[in-house]
Amino acid sequence: MSIKYQQEVLSFCPTDHPGRSSVLNNLGIALQKQFDRTGGPGDLGMSIEYHQEALLLRPIDHPGRSGALNNLGIAIHKRFDQTGDPADLNMSIEYHKEALALRPLNHPSRSSALNNLGIALQKRFHLTNDATNLDMSIKYHEEDLLLHPIGHPGRSATLNSLGIALHKRFDQTRDAADLDASIEYHQEDLLLHPIGRPGRSLPLNNLGIALRKRFDQMGDPADFEMSIKYHQEDLSICPIGHPNRALILNSLGLSLEAQSRRKGDMADFEDCIRYYREGSEYVLSSLSHRQVACNNWIKAARRYRSESLGDAYKSSLDLLDRSLLLAASTLPDTHSRLRGNRETVTEDATSDAIGKHELARAVEISERGRALLFTQLGNYRTPLYELQAVDNKLADRFRELSTSMEESSLSGGGGKIGGGAMTDHVGRRQRLAVEWDRTLQAIRELNGFENFLGVTPFTQLRRAANNGPVILVNISQYGSNAIIIHKTGEPISVTLPEATPTAIEALVRTLRQTTGTSLGEKESYKILETVLRDIWTKIVEPVVFQLENMLKVRRWSRIWWITTSLASLLPLHAAGVYVSGGRNLPDRFVSSYAITLSSLLRSRAGHPRRKNSLSPRILVVAQSGAEGEQQLPMVHHEVVIIRSLPAEVTVIEGDDCTRDPVLTGLMETDWVHFACHGKQHPTEPFQSHFSLLTRDTSLTLLDIIKTGLPQGELAVLSACHSAAGDESTPDEGIHLTAGVLFTGFRSVIGTMWAMADEDGPVIAEEFYKYMFRRGPEAADCRDAADGLAKAIRVLRRRKVPLERWVNFVHYGI
Repeated sequence: MSIKYQQEVLSFCPTDHPGRSSVLNNLGIALQKQFDRTGGPGDLGMSIEYHQEALLLRPIDHPGRSGALNNLGIAIHKRFDQTGDPADLNMSIEYHKEALALRPLNHPSRSSALNNLGIALQKRFHLTNDATNLDMSIKYHEEDLLLHPIGHPGRSATLNSLGIALHKRFDQTRDAADLDASIEYHQEDLLLHPIGRPGRSLPLNNLGIALRKRFDQMGDPADFEMSIKYHQEDLSICPIGHPNRALILNSLGLSLEAQSRRKGDMADFEDCIRYYREGSEYVLSSLSHRQVACNNWIKAARRYRSESLGDAYKSSLDLLDRSLLLAASTLPDTHSRLRGNRETVTEDATSDAIGKHELARAVEISERGRALLFTQLGNYRTPLYELQAVDNKLADRFRELSTSMEESSLSGGGGKIGGGAMTDHVGRRQRLAVEWDRTLQAIRELNGFENFLGVTPFTQLRRAANNGPVILVNISQYGSNAIIIHKTGEPISVTLPEATPTAIEALVRTLRQTTGTSLGEKESYKILETVLRDIWTKIVEPVVFQLENMLKVRRWSRIWWITTSLASLLPLHAAGVYVSGGRNLPDRFVSSYAITLSSLLRSRAGHPRRKNSLSPRILVVAQSGAEGEQQLPMVHHEVVIIRSLPAEVTVIEGDDCTRDPVLTGLMETDWVHFACHGKQHPTEPFQSHFSLLTRDTSLTLLDIIKTGLPQGELAVLSACHSAAGDESTPDEGIHLTAGVLFTGFRSVIGTMWAMADEDGPVIAEEFYKYMFRRGPEAADCRDAADGLAKAIRVLRRRKVPLERWVNFVHYGI
């Protein structure tokens, strides 16, 4: 029965119709099958919605509930295979567990529940590396096999699943008995699928992989030859159009790469690269299978110095973009995925381009792979004036979809599992994402819009250096470099041989010990001084040499740092020799930071809302006694200093200092000064917050991002940890300072760790004295970095402990 016909049948079955759940179930299965053929995520999304409604119509005591749970679990598992979202996999497992509980021993459908749950647990083992998942998977598959004796039509699926699970356990334990058993099960499965019969592809692939693994362990050439033979046959029976083709191409590529190493035949290597490339670019396969092929392409191309390495890196970044879009998760959920799968593709690809002396391309690659979450949100807020002039209808549609995508990204999580209502937020987000992407492609077909929201070209990125050099620091296992982007001439590459990932990680670890513990002042100073010297030697000194000697950059000039990897957590702005009479970086240049070149360009492009004849409106958010927090007695002195300024000053403090008034105030101000506690959340950075009156009224990073502030100018975040950064995803730049920049403020001052309460008034007095030195009408947010540098010099002259003045950083223009 066609999908269209079944949908017509459904229209005659209202919500209370006794046959509605069966029609929904059949529709869901039909759409799943169509998805298997075409790979269309819209089909899968609709399938999930139909299965969810069918489940709602089958409550706990309904005899058909286990079937509805089973079908919904399978559909959501398929979506996990597409997007890699762990929430989908966990949800699928919960459904299959409930289905199994409803199918006790001797239940005719217990077998399918065992198999589906076993497969899902295998996938979770792959994600979490928790062996308990794998052991339970094997247990379920072994029970399932007992229910399928020889001759049973369901034996093949169980043999396949059990063989895969035992192979995975071999990879963990290196127990040869598991691998031998896996091969036996796959061989029996292959015998059940003779040549010409459907279903032969899967046992061919799995048996080929297992035999190659046994060859690696035992060295029997017969195993290796049979492995290649099986993979070649598998490819021949899965032509273009088959959804598993990327998986098969990857398997054959692995075997041919191994044969190339064994025999030294470059023809085999060229074939393996060709198969990896085709697998990574094969759009009908799942993104996860394509990414596996692409990862192997990168490894092989790197190992043999193939010219295709740059293409492999580009393909990997393309797949990452696609994955983030189609996953359509909330912002925190997407961060969790990035946190659990930290890769160095961007840094390594940048290093490869630098090694080929393609510095402009290196900058483009680095820019593309940083701050992915903020970039994705920024795409939804892109101005559409030029598009509106060309195609008003298309612009309106894209704006509508972008607004919906942003609201979805910033909304809550998925549905609830169990007997209650289940709303598939993920499915709706995914359908939105598909439509948004389709509309984006339509825009790119317009003349002049071919690169709309695409990779920003270097010719545009270099404008970020119009007001001073921008130094991009790239840390990679294959070689670390700094690229100096300046106003005239080509970028300059600076080799940083000592800035290895291991060395940078050690510096971050030592820095954390210094700033995150209660060490004595003398010991803390000694350790931090050593860290700053190491940063100077490993990163900053070679760059300064080029700035001073090659580019002739004058003393006290502005420079900007953009860092990658864990280097993003280091205080490069304070690096130096720290010896008597020596000049440190703060004695040479005024350092600022930028998350990306694009963010710096946006800050420069933003125009102040106030006219030059007006003084800035200043909002002060002051909270000295937040619930459960240590008192901050010096906050009052900061408020007094700012109240005395020749400007329109609004203060929100005490019992009035709660989320809603602060957000309203932010919408109406030019400058803002926070004087309160700040917290960087260790695992959920979007929950980092300013502590206001109570814990329930704290202002989180997510609250700030949701607001979309209309072009504020200057923000001073006189609060702890406001620019601390997230160690698990340092390239994302997720902290309060970055969030305030993203919402529209052009210049932001923050802190890298805990701030001393007594430093707040000193910074405020000296900073604002500088900012208003030419009168209130001339107060300009572009002077903020110089103003902070002046205030820091006062702290240094007062001999405050080193970590107290190093703490302060400037971001933006």
